[in-house]
Amino acid sequence: MLILACDTTSEAGGVGIYRDEECLALIASDGPANRYAVSLFQLLDRALEEAKTQFGAPLRGLADIELIAVATGPGSFTGIRVGLAAAQAWARAFRLPAQGVSVLEALALASEAETAWAVPLLDAHRGEFYAGFFPVELQSGTHAAGLESRAAEGWILRPTELCPLFARCLPPGAEGTCVARECDRAALALRESLSGSFRWKTVPGTLVGAVARLGLRNYLSRAPQPTGDLDACYIRRPDAELYWKG
Repeated sequence: MLILACDTTSEAGGVGIYRDEECLALIASDGPANRYAVSLFQLLDRALEEAKTQFGAPLRGLADIELIAVATGPGSFTGIRVGLAAAQAWARAFRLPAQGVSVLEALALASEAETAWAVPLLDAHRGEFYAGFFPVELQSGTHAAGLESRAAEGWILRPTELCPLFARCLPPGAEGTCVARECDRAALALRESLSGSFRWKTVPGTLVGAVARLGLRNYLSRAPQPTGDLDACYIRRPDAELYWKG
């Protein structure tokens, strides 16, 4: 199955073309997240061309894509909206299925953690962090792709709130691995305060490959997701919504 995967939730996003789990093209973003309204379409054109040139993929354009996988957040409010709007438009125009993927879940999957739980952490700015909990299933000694969130979307927390939450959410005696992007200095700076209870893993900044894998898994294992049901996972409400007086 030919998959278009895109992540516009941060400056570490990008666009990729995959044949099932084989990467045919991956074009990483090289600008800020608030520029995706322009750069996303440039990234798409470059990815389609690379897939055709390097791998001879039978791609004349989006009409030949079979599935769209899009990151839904958390992350940049502007970037999330651009990515979801584009995915919905492409899906409707070309009658393609589309699957939304949590960035926290993609981060957990990319880590291939060897403990019972993966705990992805993302800088939410304002001195806060996004956090999620995902059980890691081990089957026949290999890392399974199946990850199911302990919470529907995750949490947004201050550093002092992380350890108490971990104590409440993780089963007694369970080992966890904190996961952060290698470009996320704020999340990595938590390592010293959390090192006593958790292992740590860093993953490359671009999560497009994990978005593609999760999108395919969800598409094959669940009922098709209506395009109109693609929804942003902000966790923290946008300022425009918080301060709107109506």
